[in-house]
Amino acid sequence: MEETILQQKNEIVALYKEKLLSVFLEKITEHHKTMQKIEQLQKNLVNKTFTTEEDVAIKELDTYKEALDNVVSSYFSKINSNEELLFNDYFTSLDAYLETLHTSITRTQDKERFFGLETDSKTLKFKKSIKRSLFNISKIPLKTANIFRKTKKEVVFWQQEIPFKNATSYYFKGELIKSLATAIDAIHKEISEITNIYWKIDHGIDEAIKLLLSDKKELSFSEDLFDTLKEVPSLESRIEHHKLAFAEIFEATALQYTDALYKADTFELPAHFFNTNKIANYQKEVFEKSQKEAKLWQNTFSVLESDWELDIEIFKIIFSVLFKYDVLERSINKRSEVVKNELENIKTYLFDVKSTISKAKTKADIKSAFVNELKNVNKHFKKTIEETSIRITNLELPLQINQFEENVLQVLKTLSTKRAISSDMDFSTKTATSAINYISPYELVTYQSWPSLLSTIKQAKVDLNVKVTSFIDDINALAQVSEFNLESALSLFDNDTEDSISTENSPKKVALEGLERSEEKIEELKNTLAHLNVSNGKLLLPSINKFNQSILELTDTENILEIRLSIAKAKSIEKSKLLKEKVINNVKNFVPVAINYSKNKYTKTARRVKNLLIRTGLYKEIADVNSDLSDFLKQAEQALDELPYVYQRLFRSETLQNETLFIGRTEALQSLDVAYNSFGKNHYAATVIVGERGSGKTSLIHYFLNQHKKMPKTIFLSSKQNISEPIDFIAFLKTSFKKDLDTIEDWIAFFNNGKKKIIILEDLQYLYFRKVGGFNVLYLLSNLIASTKKNVFWIVTSSKYAFQYLDKSIQISELFAFQIEMNEIDKQTITEALIKRHKISGYNLHFEKPPVAYLTKKFLKSPVEVQQEILKEDFFSDINKIAQSNFRIAFMYWIRSTVKVSGSTIYMRSLKSINTSFLNKLAPIKLLMLNSILLQERLTIEDILQLSSLNEQHTKNIVHALYEKGLLTMENEEFYTINIFLYRQITTLLKSKNVIH
Repeated sequence: MEETILQQKNEIVALYKEKLLSVFLEKITEHHKTMQKIEQLQKNLVNKTFTTEEDVAIKELDTYKEALDNVVSSYFSKINSNEELLFNDYFTSLDAYLETLHTSITRTQDKERFFGLETDSKTLKFKKSIKRSLFNISKIPLKTANIFRKTKKEVVFWQQEIPFKNATSYYFKGELIKSLATAIDAIHKEISEITNIYWKIDHGIDEAIKLLLSDKKELSFSEDLFDTLKEVPSLESRIEHHKLAFAEIFEATALQYTDALYKADTFELPAHFFNTNKIANYQKEVFEKSQKEAKLWQNTFSVLESDWELDIEIFKIIFSVLFKYDVLERSINKRSEVVKNELENIKTYLFDVKSTISKAKTKADIKSAFVNELKNVNKHFKKTIEETSIRITNLELPLQINQFEENVLQVLKTLSTKRAISSDMDFSTKTATSAINYISPYELVTYQSWPSLLSTIKQAKVDLNVKVTSFIDDINALAQVSEFNLESALSLFDNDTEDSISTENSPKKVALEGLERSEEKIEELKNTLAHLNVSNGKLLLPSINKFNQSILELTDTENILEIRLSIAKAKSIEKSKLLKEKVINNVKNFVPVAINYSKNKYTKTARRVKNLLIRTGLYKEIADVNSDLSDFLKQAEQALDELPYVYQRLFRSETLQNETLFIGRTEALQSLDVAYNSFGKNHYAATVIVGERGSGKTSLIHYFLNQHKKMPKTIFLSSKQNISEPIDFIAFLKTSFKKDLDTIEDWIAFFNNGKKKIIILEDLQYLYFRKVGGFNVLYLLSNLIASTKKNVFWIVTSSKYAFQYLDKSIQISELFAFQIEMNEIDKQTITEALIKRHKISGYNLHFEKPPVAYLTKKFLKSPVEVQQEILKEDFFSDINKIAQSNFRIAFMYWIRSTVKVSGSTIYMRSLKSINTSFLNKLAPIKLLMLNSILLQERLTIEDILQLSSLNEQHTKNIVHALYEKGLLTMENEEFYTINIFLYRQITTLLKSKNVIH
């Protein structure tokens, strides 16, 4: 028996050491290694020498926090995921070993089972005496017989049947795990306490960071920062301590086990004690309790991890915002340098003018110099100034602040949405699940801290817009200043004599002083550029610092709970305010409405019915083109010029080439990609893009080209004149390519030679005329495209209604392998396009009320904020109905809807105030004339005369009337086009008359 127990014990000891003890020792070792990594990170940071350059320190700190975050998150995620697996290997191996054991062992009971021991209780001694008496009685026959036997039979104690397998399972799978609970708790407690020591060191580093952020001084750390590490035991001592604790528990369990084997199946330890079901239930209870305890420690670790990672996360957000601001500064500095170079070019020009005038000695030479330089100012200098202004505008300085805003928002989106916190910050104890609360750092930051910074960013946009507008105005004035000074100096010659050239008011001196003042102005502008980031910093940096301080409050659990409470309170107040305002408005509106209703019931009912019909479109009052509407239709550019310069840039109708502002047209882009890929496979891929004027055809092409950097040479062709004769088309090609080729065959050969190329031919509608022989140019073009299909990727744009006409007339669509329609886009895309541009400006919006007929009860009863939301929604609905697939119409209606700019707010009139019902009164002949222009998009008066069935004077009178009333506008003082403001209404009217489709 003793040999069996010894062998058994040796086997289980091996299992215990390999599968159980080693797991916990590895847990301690892994924790020690992790803490060593953290310690190394912390000491590396503290031992660095930091200069007064804050940027360098911030970068080092960010690197430290990033590395620390990786170590902390990796460690905690690993221990939390492995906690439930601690006993798995041991249990699996033990179960396999138990299967090799005998279910039971039968042996003779020891003498101690019958005789009392000193350690036995009185009760047990009494029971043993009874048992011994019974045993003696049972052996009387044997002892009596032995008297007469020559060979005596041995008197043997009773047998016992030991439930060997179940007893082993009970003690080494249940009892051992139960007994190890205190030792395991000690390990968890030690891990938590030591981790907390390193977290406190990180807290000390955080305090130094806070000082750096608050007073911008050199980064320095406390000298006693690492003193607490003296409390941390070495890995060897930790392992030795816990090995000893585990060994004591195991030996005690093994002793209990051995003792139990000797007592099993006796009244000291009945056999049913090791019943299989009873053991299974006991082991389940022990395991569940062990899991519960592990879960409580997991809670402690989760809170510790979450709290520490939140601290790290907050500092990483702070550093990221500072980095984004640094990017903003560098971006503005880079653009400022470009502008400085432009100013240097202007200054060089002024210096050359000064040199020319200075070198002139005689009156005749000086006067001649003035005349020549005046010509240069008007011919070259003004153009240089204009080009400089355009280049400065294209730098889009205000867009950089908008990019900063978007970058910060992207940073904030990386904030976690769920973190565990606990009011119990004692990490040396287990944490109950009920003590844990969950917060959303993202919600706390975006609700508590971000709005204030966002408000300042918007103000910075407005301020920078004002500065850029003023800057451009000053540059534009340089040419006028130079011109005025030269003219003033030249006028002095009228009363001057040869001898007076060197006097105080000599023309030469006046001119030179004026040019010097222009140079001084340039220096002032350069200083303005140099201070752009300074002024930005004065506005943004305090708010960024305030934002940083605000989110730093989240590193304190008590502050988090207070912030959560204040947010809940604020939300409650907002709801109560809205409810209060609603009640007050209801009371205010009810009494007068009730009185007026009783007095004017019939009048109001009639008006309501009429207003309802107006809103639903079932009734419209026919209006004429009054002076206000005529001004609205004819003065679009004037309205644009009155807006801030940057706002003009955002909404001008030139082709969009800024990828950031490109929106929608996903399907069209995909179709263009398919066509280009088809051309790359030597398939016929001639493509036509069909859409209304202003629907974004050319913008789509530019965006497509920008997305494909490695493309064949791209050539844009666009005729400034309408072409309907082959000879004119050949001349157009000669001018465009600077090649003297006279036949279409020569041009086909030219295009088929050399490398592949892309030719973009814009405005197909300019290449025909609705007369006999008016399609000859299109036939030539068809031949050219079809014959060069392998070497040239043709992209042609066409007006929608012209293409429909040409397709019905000459089946033009058969020429193209791909036809891309610029279809109607949804309201959301139009709204996004408008809001995105407006947002970049940084201005606020205020929508004015529409006529009373359009005001509903719901609107009148709503508070101002809600009214603005309703008006905004109505405005975008109206502009979408008008614009549909046409961005240009949307932009122009937006511009003309601006009533005024006051401070940082732009006021918008309601589109419902524009009544174009007068179009319904247009005579059929005027509609046909508008249709003629629509089909070719632009016509000269000579073209209109050819197409008209009326006499010359009558036709001119109609054209003049349409122009004066704003239905037509002039392009390049030559072509008549349909006013973009009435484009949608006119096309809708022509569709209703079945003139177009």
